[in-house]
Order: sequence, then C-alpha cells, then structure tokens
Amino acid sequence: MEIYQLRTFAAVARFANVTQAANALHLTQSTVSGHIKGLERALGVTLFERTSSGVTLTAFGHQALAKTQQLLAMADELLADARVHAGRVSGQIRLAVINDPETLGLANIMNGMRAEHPDITIVMQQGLSGWALDQVKTAQRDAGFFIGELNDPEVSEIPVRTIRYCITGPIEWREQVEAEGWAAMGRLPWIWVPPQGSYPRLVTELLARHGVAPHKVVETDREAITQSLVSAGVGLCLLREERAQAALQEGRIFIWNEGRTEATLSFIHLAAREKDPLIQAIRQVILQAASGG
Repeated sequence: MEIYQLRTFAAVARFANVTQAANALHLTQSTVSGHIKGLERALGVTLFERTSSGVTLTAFGHQALAKTQQLLAMADELLADARVHAGRVSGQIRLAVINDPETLGLANIMNGMRAEHPDITIVMQQGLSGWALDQVKTAQRDAGFFIGELNDPEVSEIPVRTIRYCITGPIEWREQVEAEGWAAMGRLPWIWVPPQGSYPRLVTELLARHGVAPHKVVETDREAITQSLVSAGVGLCLLREERAQAALQEGRIFIWNEGRTEATLSFIHLAAREKDPLIQAIRQVILQAASGG
C-alpha cells in the first residue's frame, strides 16, 4: 500500500468518477484504475462499485476513506514539519487567480513573497471564482482567490478587500435607463458570465431585490470583452467600479448610479492545510498586504 494509491483513492471517492479524478490528478484513466486495483489487492477488499454515472463506495470503502483522509493529513503534516526543520521554507505554491493583477494586489503579494520567502516559487493559473474554489477543494491548486460569500467548513478564507460594482451600459442608452429605472434592467439585454463566476449571483441578487430578472444575450468569461461589448452597444453589464470609471472618463459607457453592489475578495485554501509551512508563508504575506503592511 502506497501513499500515491491512497491519494488516488481519495480523489476517486470525492468525484465518484474515475475520469474526473484522473483529470484532477493529471493522470491517465488507466493509471488511476491501476492505483485503485493495486490498493484493493493490497487490502484484499473491493473499495468501489461501478454505476451508470461512475463509481460509488462500498460499505468498507466508506470506512477506508475516513482512515485514508486521516493518513493523508498525517503525511502532509509530516512533510510540513520536515520543511520547517530544514530551515527556510521552500517549494512550490500553485495559485488559482481571478480577475486582473491590480484587483488581487498581486504585485504586493509577489514582492512580499520574494522578500520573505525567496525559496518559494509561485505558479499561477487563471479562471473564475467557482473554478478557483473547485481547484482548491480538489487539491489541484494549493490556494486561490474567491469573490463572494463562502460558508464552507473545508475552506479557510482571509478577506483581502471589498470590491465595488456598478451597472454600466452603452452611452446611447443613458436617457432611457434614467427614465425607466429598474424596469429598463429587465427589458434591455445583459452581457453575462458563466455560472462559475461570481458575477451571475451578484447581478441576479441585485436585480431580484427590485423584482427584475435579466435578459441574457451574450456570455463571456473575460471582463475586458464584457466592457468592449458594452461600449459597442450590445448590452448592460456589472463592472468593477475602477474599470467602469476609467471607461466613463473615455466617454465609452455610462454608469447608472442606482445600480451598485459590493462583494468581498478573499484568499482561500483548504482548512486542513492550516499548518502547512507553504500555506502559512503566503497567508502571512496576504495578511500583511491586506492590512497595508
């Protein structure tokens, strides 16, 4: 029985699907299947039963998963202790980033990491908030950023800043929006973002408070494209205030002052990794950056 087999077992149990677990672990499906078969041979029991949609844990599989999670936590803690004992913290942090560097304050964070922990390498990959959360929870990324409310006992979060948003539209729509108010929000088209983003929830909740449902005509996962489409007269959208103000100064859009909301940007990681020196290192820098230190 090997640690890598246990990690594979835990991943398959989480996804209840061999293919999805293989993608998360960056392994081939046959390799994952081999790990599971090897573990089952070593234990002399069956851990999974096949279903039409994937796999499900057997009765013993449920027992084994609980012990496996304990063993993996102990292995990670041992590795963390070894790093501390070795002196300066070194290694790689896989970071899930969202939005743009300015919003996250990445320059300050990276400069802080270079000054305080020069032996740590940061590897970044970009996506949306929901994607970042999924990456952290499935251990594909060590930490990341998330916008919005997060009530998940598996995840620790550090508030970084409050992001303010405003409804914006093509400059030629200003008069009708100001005349019709919230009614125009339900009549005019909206530029949308995939479900994994924080945007859909923020807009839907904001409009719902006024009894309005959005009419979605375009979907994109890039804020720069969203802004460009607003400027071109395609639809309304919710933009971060700093980006909206910059576009307003250029005379490309208008900001509807009644349509404002805000959300918290947080740094997130698995709660189980609280004592990991790599996580502690970047947490320290994030807290300093968030406090202006």
